[in-house]
Amino acid sequence: MIDLATAADGVMAQVFAVRDHLHRHPEISGKEAHTADFLAEQVRALGLEVETGIGGHGLLCRLDGGHDDWIALRADMDALPIEEQRERGALCSQTAGISHACGHDAHSAMLIGAMAVLGRLAGRLATNVAFILQPAEEITTGAAAMIADGVLKRCPPRRIHALHVNPQLPCGTIGWKSGVMCAAADLFDVEIQGLGGHAARPHHCIDVVLVACQMIQALHLVPSRCIDPLHPAVLTIGHIEAGHAANVIPSTARFSGTVRSLDGEVHEVIRSKMARTIRAIAEQWGAEARFTLDRAAPVLVNDDDATNTACNLLRRWLPKTKLVEIAQPSMGGEDFAEFLRRVPGCLLRLGTASSPETQYPLHHPRFAIDDRALAIGVQALAALALEEESMANRGMS
Repeated sequence: MIDLATAADGVMAQVFAVRDHLHRHPEISGKEAHTADFLAEQVRALGLEVETGIGGHGLLCRLDGGHDDWIALRADMDALPIEEQRERGALCSQTAGISHACGHDAHSAMLIGAMAVLGRLAGRLATNVAFILQPAEEITTGAAAMIADGVLKRCPPRRIHALHVNPQLPCGTIGWKSGVMCAAADLFDVEIQGLGGHAARPHHCIDVVLVACQMIQALHLVPSRCIDPLHPAVLTIGHIEAGHAANVIPSTARFSGTVRSLDGEVHEVIRSKMARTIRAIAEQWGAEARFTLDRAAPVLVNDDDATNTACNLLRRWLPKTKLVEIAQPSMGGEDFAEFLRRVPGCLLRLGTASSPETQYPLHHPRFAIDDRALAIGVQALAALALEEESMANRGMS
């Protein structure tokens, strides 16, 4: 019988080297040129086929054993514009203002580890395996770009899976959930044009700061007053800018944020209400407003059968790892949803917490994981490419 734990142990030196390199040299969404080149080198060193430049800096890596079908495993590679805050001597970003505060360095490294493990088992696999290394997840454009560039047509998978680190689950566990798991997430931007002037004479101006404040307050009321409270939705303003001096009314202002919900119809209602609210307040004060909304990630829905299959494989190949059913969906967005709209599959959560230092949330400047989780992630990704029934038929159980 295959011992995935032992197989993973044999590749962990490479996994840690990849993770450490990516962590020290993070690149933000759409700028992952070095990251993609480095990962492509790692894949070629394993003897796998790799195609670069898909949907930007995306990679498609193939383990083709001449079988009739494909299973795909996906990991993301981009970092965030967050200044890392870690203890002296700890693994830390060497790029000011950018860090892997969402664990994508770990995701890519674990997928490289899974390639190494499965590559050694190539003659015993019952399916071909496609490994997708995706850029631009944090701005939720990478998956759609790779799909538009034909990544799923090159080796059409019948199932696709991904793994995301989770500091809310203890190390040694993997979280799963059938059905809706992550919210639809849009990015929006509002630019306001008014009439600037002296702070002592606001009646001669069109005060864009006042207009922006009223818009922000009104938009925050949309989820709570326009949407059924039984349908979760959240709107957050994360950035606002206007003016340069305390005694000057500026002529322009801008703010941006995100809106998230778990229901497609609800999401359309929110979009419509936002547009009307912004337009009405601008007209009230004689300002002009431009509202831009990028439809980023759709609702992520894990396929029931694929999730059940994944859990069965994990129970079989990782008997010491505890599977935990996640009770509630996350309001976080995840553009792996674009793949799941087209191919049955599931997103799983890899527990990474074991101490206060590893319990900081995703996107926190002090985010860190328990490194022991990396070996579990490598085993889990490899297991998801193993076919339980065919393995038993080959005398591997």
